[in-house]
Amino acid sequence: MQIGLIHYTSWPTVGGVEVILREQAGLMAKAGHQVVVICGSGRQFSPNISTVVLPDLNISSPPVAAAQAEIWSGYPAAGYFGLVQKLRDQLAPLLKRMDCVIAHNLMTMPFNLAATQVLAELAESRLNIVAWTHDLAASNQDYSLPRNSIVDMVRERHSNIRYVAVSQARASEFQELTGSNVDAVIPNGLDLSTVLGLTPEVEALLSEIDTQAILLLYPTRILPRKNLGFAIQILKALNDLGHPSYLLITGAANEYNPGAEAHLSGLKKQAEDLGMTDRVIWVNERFQVDEQQLRSLYLAADALLFSTRQEGFGLPLLEAAAFRLPIFCSDIEPLRSNLPDDVVKFDLRSSPRNIGETIFNALKADTAFASRKRLLMNHSAKRLYRERIEPLLRSLP
Repeated sequence: MQIGLIHYTSWPTVGGVEVILREQAGLMAKAGHQVVVICGSGRQFSPNISTVVLPDLNISSPPVAAAQAEIWSGYPAAGYFGLVQKLRDQLAPLLKRMDCVIAHNLMTMPFNLAATQVLAELAESRLNIVAWTHDLAASNQDYSLPRNSIVDMVRERHSNIRYVAVSQARASEFQELTGSNVDAVIPNGLDLSTVLGLTPEVEALLSEIDTQAILLLYPTRILPRKNLGFAIQILKALNDLGHPSYLLITGAANEYNPGAEAHLSGLKKQAEDLGMTDRVIWVNERFQVDEQQLRSLYLAADALLFSTRQEGFGLPLLEAAAFRLPIFCSDIEPLRSNLPDDVVKFDLRSSPRNIGETIFNALKADTAFASRKRLLMNHSAKRLYRERIEPLLRSLP
């Protein structure tokens, strides 16, 4: 499909609507659609997404300010009607090439009413327009709107336009205002990789993992003293207890040790025997873990697992604390002396099952962990696009 997304402003302006528009444009382009962003100010933010800047959409431009002043005075004249004609001449040939146009806030906010009028006219000509409704000025006491036929456009439901509200609250306001229901409620989504600034490699790795699973990180080279076999047993116990979990191991085999490859092979065989082959991810075999990749792994992980038998200091504990990760580690020196607050220690003589239960119970009580998992379940941008937005697009005539 050819899809246009239209708003007063686009990136690099940072605001809620602009963020969602950029996110939607990216997801639509990745899904194979041809996407064009039309805005009053902004610039192209992706090589796969065109951006068309029309100054007459910009609410700060003198012609728009003059036209708005005429409307607010109750006497629309040459300024307003001239702007309507200019936008009609600019938008009609551009938008009529589209299979669908998503108008963010233009149909329910009064900032450029000439653009609102032109979109309403184009909808009458059977152009597929979806009014993505973040806000409704007519339902908001912070706006004092005059009553006249032009301003009243943002109080009405326009025929041949589908309305999407970003929350049930906005849907209820729309129903109270217009006497009709929106066509869909689709909440805003969050692209965790974009928000956290994850590397493409870590983003691709996360795409293979259930977002509700526990993601444990063990940043280490592969050495016998790191006790990785015990970490794999703990992982097995967590999964057996009904808590889907993954273990990310960052390092490569120790190139200075002639038995290192055999040790790695033994760990992989142990993971296979325990049925954990797809749950243990040897990150260094996917990509080299440099400083930037390690930062992304810390940001993506749910907790640090550090089951080492012997350490000189234990730097990963400090790194994990800097990233506010829950820490689960061996109760040994010098870790015991260097521990940040709220670290969960375990005796290496404890059973993997007991340690697994301890880890899960600690995470269950961690409000930040629960909040993040709930966010990923309810507000994953990719999931919302796949389950709600793409079907909406496909349903258009």
